Amino acid sequence: HGMAWSSLGNLYKAKGDNAKAVTAYENATSVIKKDKVLWANLGMAYFRNKDVDKALKALEQAKTLAPNDAEIRANLGTIKRQKGDLPGAIADLEAATKNKPDEAQYWNNLGVAYRTAKRDDDALKAYKKATELSPNDANFHFNLAVIYRRKEMVTEAIAEYEKATGLDPGSAEGWFDLGFMYKQDHQNDKAIAAFNKYIEINKGKDPAAAKRAEEEIGALGGDVKAGKKPDPKQKPKTPPKKK
Repeated sequence: HGMAWSSLGNLYKAKGDNAKAVTAYENATSVIKKDKVLWANLGMAYFRNKDVDKALKALEQAKTLAPNDAEIRANLGTIKRQKGDLPGAIADLEAATKNKPDEAQYWNNLGVAYRTAKRDDDALKAYKKATELSPNDANFHFNLAVIYRRKEMVTEAIAEYEKATGLDPGSAEGWFDLGFMYKQDHQNDKAIAAFNKYIEINKGKDPAAAKRAEEEIGALGGDVKAGKKPDPKQKPKTPPKKK
């Protein structure tokens, strides 16, 4: 009973039991051989179970049955990128955005593939499309900022990093990069504040990066604790005299 196995696979997936989900979907596809949804479900079950090669085979079978299914092509493209097959990843992700052009995540994933392939101009267009479709996603703005930074478009990079950290104030990486962009733009006070924000969020997680941020603050003449530049008019406190 193929559909019974399929339903069982869905339940195991919901419970997070990936191994049993794989078995159930395998039994389902052995009975019902030409159902794109079953093959797609099997492929993603393999992927969640860390069997990437089998995941690709199952998803390729799903693609054969439904070459214009955007979700199948998007999942295939993302897995191929992780496997290092950039031409294959880009082809599938381009197909996904063509078949479902209003899905922001597909454009973002395509941008990641372009960026990995060092096609920065194409990545820029893809990320801009993602932010247009989903303007409140901090991750999309962060990715767009990274491309602007690569292209040495400082003003544009700062604007996108500001949006990313505004939408997700807990993004340590966003504050770290924003600090460097402010520094490059000679906005030293803002750079010091951004680096201090990074140190605050990153506390205890990455000592090496925190030290680098502290060094940047010091080089800018700032105070790591206060997050501000010291007042040059303020005289240093004299130590109390010994009695």
